Amino acid sequence: MPDGRMGIRTAPLLLLTRPDVQSDVKLEAAQIASLHKTIDDLSQRAQALRGKTGGTVVAERQAIDDAQSQWLTANLSEQQFSRLSQIDLQWEGSSALVSRTAVAEILKLSTSQVRELTHLIADRNARFIKNGFNPAEETAIRRKSLAILSNPQLQAWNGVLGDRCQFVTSPPPEPVVDPAAKQAGHDAPR
Repeated sequence: MPDGRMGIRTAPLLLLTRPDVQSDVKLEAAQIASLHKTIDDLSQRAQALRGKTGGTVVAERQAIDDAQSQWLTANLSEQQFSRLSQIDLQWEGSSALVSRTAVAEILKLSTSQVRELTHLIADRNARFIKNGFNPAEETAIRRKSLAILSNPQLQAWNGVLGDRCQFVTSPPPEPVVDPAAKQAGHDAPR
C-alpha cells in the first residue's frame, strides 16, 4: 500500500498488507498467507463490478465488505483486532474525527467543532486531489485539527488511538526526466 494513501480511510485488510502494520499487530506467517489469498479473492470480485451499476452491484459490494469483516473476526485474536482498529484510526488521521460517527461521539465534538474540522479536511482533500500527498501538509493538518479539540477531547482521542504505530514510509521517488527532453533543454519530469 502506498504511503500516499496516509490520511485516507483505507480498508483494514489493505492496511494489513503493510509490513510495519503486520509487525505491530503481530501477524503470524499463516495469517499473512491467508490475508493475501483473501485480498486476491476480494479484489477479483471487486474488479468484476467495474463499470456496472444497480442493486446487485450494491449487494455485492456489501458482500465484499462482509467477507472482509468475517476474515478479520475469524483470523485475528481480540487483541490483534483491537490493535488494528487503533492503527486504522492512526492511518486515517484527522479526517477520522469527522468521518467516523463513533469517534465524534466519544470525543463529544460540538457542532461548531465538527463544522470547523469538516472544512479543514475538505480543504486538505481538495489540495490532495490537486497536488497529491504531502507529508508536511498532513502533519500541519493534524496539528490544526488537534488544536480544535479541548484538552479532555485530546486525551480521549489519544486514548482511542493507543500507542503510535511506527509507520515506515518511503521517500517519494525522484522525478524521472526524459533524456531527450533534457537534451532539448526541458527538465520537466515525465
